[in-house]
Amino acid sequence: MPQLRFKRNTNNTTEEAANGATPARKPSEQALEYVDVTFGLAPTFAEALRTRAEKLRDPSTREQELKIFQAQVERLRNPETRDAELETLRKRLDAEVEKAKVEGPEKRKKATKQLVDQAQKARKRVEKTPVYKQVEPVYKKRVEPVVKQRVEPVYRQRVEPTVKKVAERV
Repeated sequence: MPQLRFKRNTNNTTEEAANGATPARKPSEQALEYVDVTFGLAPTFAEALRTRAEKLRDPSTREQELKIFQAQVERLRNPETRDAELETLRKRLDAEVEKAKVEGPEKRKKATKQLVDQAQKARKRVEKTPVYKQVEPVYKKRVEPVVKQRVEPVYRQRVEPTVKKVAERV
């Protein structure tokens, strides 16, 4: 798997050390950049896969697409052309990753906004009806009659006489 290299953008300029390594960055910046690339890669590769699938489904382009794929496999199997084909595939992958780097921040912000909007809608929906108003009718209908029938008689029989005896002693 190719090693991803990221360049640091500051004030619309790109800094890169002479040896190709980027200057030290905060871990949060690195993490955000990886997240951005991830958000950009998924739709990029999905689109590439969708395009390839459409070409294979279409009878007019299917034969040509299969020949291209077969030629690629042959070049990968051939030891003389394998290195060149791998380099071509690496360049294509790097191009897709670069595309994802550009599109990633936008996609991440869009997804974050969608999630925040959904959470706000859910919160508003939940906060419209307070919980105590939902529970109160159920309590009055189910719990109060049971308390009157079962708990209060036991309280009168056992607890009140004991309280009276203790009060008399004191």
